[in-house]
Amino acid sequence: MAEAHIAGFGTALPHRVSTQRFLEVDDEARRRHGQGEGVRSMVRQFALNSGIRYRHTVSPCWIPEGERPLNVEDIFTPADFDPPGWQRALAWQQHAPRLAIAAARDAIKNWGGSTADITHVFTTSTSGWSEPGISGALIHELGLALDTQKQELNFNGCFCGATCLRLARDAVRAGDARAVLVVAVETASIQYDPLITDISSIVASILFADGAAAFILAPEGEWTYEGTGMSLVPDTREMLRMSPDTSSDRPTYRMFLHSKIGARLASYFREEQGAQLLARLLERAGGQPPALAVHPGGPNILESVRDVFEARGWPQGAMQASIDTLYDTGNLGAAAMLFVLARHLPQVTGDRVATFAFGPGVTVEWGLLRRKG
Repeated sequence: MAEAHIAGFGTALPHRVSTQRFLEVDDEARRRHGQGEGVRSMVRQFALNSGIRYRHTVSPCWIPEGERPLNVEDIFTPADFDPPGWQRALAWQQHAPRLAIAAARDAIKNWGGSTADITHVFTTSTSGWSEPGISGALIHELGLALDTQKQELNFNGCFCGATCLRLARDAVRAGDARAVLVVAVETASIQYDPLITDISSIVASILFADGAAAFILAPEGEWTYEGTGMSLVPDTREMLRMSPDTSSDRPTYRMFLHSKIGARLASYFREEQGAQLLARLLERAGGQPPALAVHPGGPNILESVRDVFEARGWPQGAMQASIDTLYDTGNLGAAAMLFVLARHLPQVTGDRVATFAFGPGVTVEWGLLRRKG
């Protein structure tokens, strides 16, 4: 059986805006819809407490007038920040493939290989879809063979970038793939909805932002993809979920994030199957805690999980790449953990990296990388 390796990686981010700019626009949107100071103050407090300094967006309404890209339609401001679903879908079709292609080109450059060797493309997005979709756009724009095997895993949530890596590993190890391109892309700002005022929706609008990450997996590369897997956390089906809005005619999906999800993940890794997983990873790493690329789901999740990891022997600062990514980009959804990994790998000095991504279910995806040597 061939070993699968991380052979290349890349990222792409659209225009950067500060949290202060985000709050200015959000405040204006909520004023237009008659929301009082209580709701607007709650948004400001949550945003400031998140620690997020910057986020990136494809939506011009968030970008100051003099910096807006030409020929990009602002679907929000003329519609009092409440555009219909069809306009949001068209915006996703315009922006998501471009971000995916930019991240893929960055990964291919980092890899240094030939696009003629890419035999499979796996993609994921939670903020929109179309068919033909992102995989088809990548095949055409990158000049890949028309018989490139493609698979899109849409609307799975934040864990699914890691799922695509796991499936890419399987394809390489099965001997079916010369190189697999994995791309996760999110344009969460297109789904912004200032009319929904429940706490969970407000937190989601503050956390999630736009960006893409891409990886090349192949039979050769610097990092061997030594192990991977997934599991559901018991009794958490209602704690983190996504669905169409079934209670009204709102033009976007709904997400629910329980305030105790960080504590629940901590108990999973401290006392349950997650504790056994950490023990196995430490054993495979010879007792030396591997570097970490943990999904930056939000400050509560990172702080809760960090305490467990440090109690198991990981040094302080082991999750700094995840914290920095959250503060600098927000939560990039399915691309978030991949973005952390792409950011962190060039700085890793040890010989192993453990990855963790969390999402609806509650689903935990994990992986273990070993430096080839």
